[in-house]
This record gives sequence, structure tokens and C-alpha cells, in this order.
Amino acid sequence: MKFIRLFSFAAALLCFESTGISAAEGIAASAKPDEIHGVNGSVFCINRPDESALTVVNAADFGLSANAADNTQAMRNAFDYCRNHSGTKLVIEPGTYHFSPEEDIYLNRLHDTIIDAQGAEFIFSTPHYFKLYACENVELRNLIVDWDWNTLRLGSLVKIENENDADNTLEIEFTELDEVDVDIPLLSFMQYDPVDLVAGVHGSFKIYSPFVDTECIKSVEKVSGKPNVLKITHSGALDYFRNDEVYLLRHYVYGGQVFNTVEESSYITFDNISIYGACGMGYVFAYGSHHCQILNSYIGLRPGAEDKYRISTTADGIHIANSNGYFRLDNCDLSFCGDDILNVHDDMFYIESIDSTRTVMQGTVAIKIVEPGHKIGFKDLNLNDLDYEATVADISRNGYAATITLTEPLPEEITTDMVAYSKTRASENYVLTNNYVHETKGRGFLMNADNCLCEGNRFYRTCSQTLQVRTDIPASRVIEGTGAEHIRISNNIFTECNFGGRGDVITIESLLSGERLGNTPLADIQILNNEFNACYQAPVNADNADGLTVSGNLFRDCEDYQIGSHCRNTDISSNQFLPKGDCNADGSFTIDDVVLLQKWLLAVPDTPLADWQNGDMDGNGTLNAADLSLMKREWMK
Repeated sequence: MKFIRLFSFAAALLCFESTGISAAEGIAASAKPDEIHGVNGSVFCINRPDESALTVVNAADFGLSANAADNTQAMRNAFDYCRNHSGTKLVIEPGTYHFSPEEDIYLNRLHDTIIDAQGAEFIFSTPHYFKLYACENVELRNLIVDWDWNTLRLGSLVKIENENDADNTLEIEFTELDEVDVDIPLLSFMQYDPVDLVAGVHGSFKIYSPFVDTECIKSVEKVSGKPNVLKITHSGALDYFRNDEVYLLRHYVYGGQVFNTVEESSYITFDNISIYGACGMGYVFAYGSHHCQILNSYIGLRPGAEDKYRISTTADGIHIANSNGYFRLDNCDLSFCGDDILNVHDDMFYIESIDSTRTVMQGTVAIKIVEPGHKIGFKDLNLNDLDYEATVADISRNGYAATITLTEPLPEEITTDMVAYSKTRASENYVLTNNYVHETKGRGFLMNADNCLCEGNRFYRTCSQTLQVRTDIPASRVIEGTGAEHIRISNNIFTECNFGGRGDVITIESLLSGERLGNTPLADIQILNNEFNACYQAPVNADNADGLTVSGNLFRDCEDYQIGSHCRNTDISSNQFLPKGDCNADGSFTIDDVVLLQKWLLAVPDTPLADWQNGDMDGNGTLNAADLSLMKREWMK
């Protein structure tokens, strides 16, 4: 078991050390550190620029204008100035600014810079956004980012009509449009509740992605007399769709990244940022970026337009991969993403060949995961670490096909029945606190790297696994997760999670080609003092963990947890299960609970409810006669 890198024996000194500044020198005048307390007493710090030490300039001086059709060049000019003048605060006047860049807008090599948008809105009509490259001590704040829905729709609600299994045809009615073009992209269908219009139907979540199965859709044609209806002929893959079902149809999936923070960028803060719509992901932190945080921010539908735009980001809200770690997400509201809310992991790859000199190996490796000078680690297919590491001398590519030259020959025990990964990239040490995650199609938080504190969050109506600690080695695709240790999940509230029944609320597992391993590559996983309300799958399904604690949790109207046979050194204790209606919290639902609620509603003196939420039978957050009626009906069954 690995140890956590930082402990709080001297928090102030650690903040100096984590910034690369000695305690004797002190923090530079242009930086102030945020001290962050992580799992098991660890501490790290993220610098923010000291506003009092900065020189203020206005973006309007570089041509940024709410009257301009495209502010791309003006924004680049302003960032050029900031790059050449460290210690700048760039102020953007409130207003709505339009952008149509043909390539990303670079914030490269900014130092000691604040960009304060003062509530301005940036509207994009192309999937090219902001790339933070080799920046240090930069803060972006008070900005709204949205998509130009009048130019291109990110997604649409559709209703299934005239479904015909024999002919492999169906019609889709675009319920919120008067007319639709036949060439509108049909990339991914995900089932929505026809009443609440959120992802999933209770116990059912159908999804199909023609952008993956490119042979799925054979033809698309207009329907005579129905300008907002398209008829689809398909391969048979959509035969399980049924009339009157409602789907969110994504027209885009992977596009750009609104804030793409890469290439060793460090000490980056996003504060009070709202993303109402984005073609692609909201945030990416990758390729060695480290010490980054998102605070007081929002990813979700534009307030007041929830019945008009049904998706926020078309892919992940936040994606952290092959970074150098130290990340915080605090006090954010995150919802309606096209995929996962937050995915934290590092990648592995299969060793496809080793040459006769044993100094050259080949594999399918994502770009910039492995670079010259990196240390390479190795695992067998049970995810046991080998006590050996190699150093990369050179790497050449043909797309994702990589040829890696090493400085020394590999020992004979390294074979093609193994996986490898960069030990130089480690997205560990991350703190996820006080966030609200809700009404989303994908998973909530994927915590697939070491040293995570997930505490004080609220989760509501997620459709897939709400939390996941996982290592997955599929037969042939990207391998996400190198194993995770020291994960603490505490004092969170889960309500109606896994609404569509796609997996469990908290899943802890390691897979090889879809089957759980017999090994324990996950370790020191603590699930403590959480509250689970009316969740639709097992609240905890854990396996492959050495050192698993599930203790002090309250399960209200939930199934039992499932602890797999591959877990070792478990502590399952002091958990409480309360059935629906058990408002006296004695562990069972009886006539006593019905009488208690009736007395409470009549304001009979000395009638306390031990657990009022269990008496909230209709789940609307209040207790009234309707709850009493439902409780009586339930008791009489």
C-alpha cells in the first residue's frame, strides 16, 4: 500500500514547499496560497494572485466589444498583453460577447494574472475555446460561457412514434421545434423521463450512440406533412425503442473543451464560472498540469431557459487525466452533462510488442501520456505492480500507435501479457467538497486516482453510478485508472440516485474484460457517515479493496449494500437501515409510525418525529395529510 505524499505536520511550511518557494524566502508578493486539507490529514496549497499587487487593464482597450460579431482577435490581443506583462489584472466590462474562433484561443505562458469578467457572457458558435498552456498563478473569475443555440443545437428532446420492428424504422418528433432539417446530426439517444424531462425513467435508462455504431442508421428522411418529424431506417439496433418514449438526442458529443488546462500549467483557479452550454467538455486538466481548483461555479442549464435547452456540456463536465494532481472542486452546482460530471484517472496501455533488443516496445498510447524522460511502470493483468521501472529515451507516433524507446533493456519478466503506464503522471491528491450534483445522464464522480477526499456533497437523481472507484482493463480500448488508494467518502447525502438503474450508487471494483479481478488493487477505501435516501440500486457495491470501511451510514428506504468476496480487511459496522415510513426510527414500519405522524400533524404535544424524512411519503420535502394517506395505504398492503 502506498503512502499519501503530504501530511499536515507543518501546514504552513508545506504550502511554501508545494509552491517551490522556500520558507525563508516567503510567498512572492503576487501570490497568496489557499490551504487545502485532504484525505487522512494531508495538506496542499494552491496559489492565487494577490490582487493588490497587480496592474489593472481593460479588455476594451484591445477591441473587445459587445457590438462585435466576433471578439476572437480582440481576446487574443488582450491575452498577448497579459503574457508580456506579468502581474496584470485584465478587466472585462459586463455585457454579451460573441466568438467564432477557427482554433483555440491560447492563454499561454501567463504568470501572476487575474482575468475578471465581472459577469460578462461569452457566446461561442464554434467548438474552439480557451487553452491554458504553461501558465502559472492565474485566476479566471465571474464569467458566463454559453453556446450559440441559434446557429447549431447541441441536443433536442425527441419522442418516438410509429416504431416498427419488422421494418427497422421509427419516427422521431422534435417536440420543441417547429421544423427540423434532415441532415441534423443524430449522434446519441439517451432516455428521458417523459414527465420530469430529466435523464432516465425510474428503473429504465435506454441509450444508444450511432456515433459509436456508425452502421446503425441506414437512412433519414422527412415525413410528409410533419415538418418537425424525421423517419429513421436503422440496422435493428433501435428496435427496443418504444412509442411515446422520450429521448434527449445529442447532436454533438466530443467537440472542444471550454477550459483546457495542459502542459505543466500550475496554480490555476476558476472562481464563479458558469457554463450553460458547451460543445464538448467543460474543463480538462491534463498533460502534467497541477495545483488547480474550481470554486463557486456552475455547469448546468441556463436559468430561466430550462424548458428550451436540455443539455449543458455534451460530454464530461470536468475531466482530469494524466495530470500531476493537486486539485480542488468546492461549492459547485453541476448538472445535465452529456456524460460524466467529473472523471479523475490516469491511463494505462497494453504492451503490444517488445523488440529483440528489449529496448523498444509498442502500444496504443494516447497523446502526451508518455514522453521522453518519463518513468514507466508495469502491472500484470491482475494489476499487481512489478518491482521495476523503465526510463523513456524517445517516443515516435503514428496517430495513437506509439513506439517507445527505453534507455535500458527490459528484464525478461516484462512481457506482452502486461500493461504499462507513466509513473511521471499521477492525478492524485484531490478534494471534492460541498458540491451539488444532480439530474445528469452519466456518472457523478469517478475517483480513480489516489488520495481523494469526497465530503459534504449532495447528489440527486444521477442516472448511472454516483461515485465510482474503479480500474478497468477492457479487451481493446483506452484503459482508465491505474488503481486507487486512500479514498474517503464521508458526510455526503445521496437522494434518488441511480434513478435509471444503471449501476450502483457507490461502485468499487476492478475489471478485466468485464469480469471482476480476484486481486485487490484498490486500498484504504472509507465510506463514513453518509446519508442515502430512496436510492434505486445497492447503495454500496464494493469489491477488490484491501482495507474497506463502511461505517456510520444511514440508509433510508434503500436496498442492502453488497460487499464482494474479493475484499479484505473490511470493517462493516454501525450502519442503520430505515424503511420508508419509519418516522420513529426504530428500524421497522408499523402502525406505530402511522399513529405518530397523525398525532404530529394534529400538533399533539410531546410528539417528536425521530426521522421526519421517512414520513415524507411523496418525496416533496414537506409533511401533510397526503403523506399520512400514503402511509396508511402502504401499511394496509
